[in-house]
Amino acid sequence: MNKFGQLKIKILQKLSDAYVSGNKSKMKEILTEVTRNKDFKELYLFYEEIENKYIENKEDARLFIEEITPLLKEKIKKSSKFCKELNKKLGDVTILENTLYIYLDKISENDTLKNAHTKIDAKQKLVEHLITKKESKEELIKEFTSNEKLLHAVFANDFNVLYSNILNEEQKEELKKILTITHDELQSNFKTIKEEVTEKMNKMIVEEKNEEVKTKLQQVLSELSDKMDVSKFNYYKLSQLKNGL
Repeated sequence: MNKFGQLKIKILQKLSDAYVSGNKSKMKEILTEVTRNKDFKELYLFYEEIENKYIENKEDARLFIEEITPLLKEKIKKSSKFCKELNKKLGDVTILENTLYIYLDKISENDTLKNAHTKIDAKQKLVEHLITKKESKEELIKEFTSNEKLLHAVFANDFNVLYSNILNEEQKEELKKILTITHDELQSNFKTIKEEVTEKMNKMIVEEKNEEVKTKLQQVLSELSDKMDVSKFNYYKLSQLKNGL
């Protein structure tokens, strides 16, 4: 079975494909399936919410990771049978992994002599993530910093509201185009647009006179450079950021 983080991305991809094709019955089938298991839902939402979680003190962040590790193991064990069945129903899906999820999956593994070093490294990376402040940004960079809330919104019964009320028609069309591009196209286009946005933001930072705005731009540029994984949703957010620059 896929790791939980991989399964989470796999579900999002399948749901996105169904949305793009207008296959409401497939969407309903997926949503019915993923919302019927309490432990799975709790795991999904935890993986989602930790992306923006901030803990100021490093020792507190370390203690948090130590505290959640056995809880994650327990939840994954409880939902194991459900996840295996769900993974089988979803079938083969090409995904681009999220490094944060890789670390969460790693600390959730059973302890062995072989994985001790990699688990320590994963915990350290998670602590670094937690102590990195996630600043709120100007409207200019709002799309970039927003989290991937698709399935999170679904759990809150807000799937249609999310796309009907937040995105205008032009944005919906752009999102559909991005969701249907191939894996190779995504890799190439993501690199290109990331370079374009980085160049524009560097120029803005040099020209900006307001130190507060400059600091925020530098924070976003740092996040863009170091922490933005290749994904269709991140590509969409980069496109929105580029259009706003």
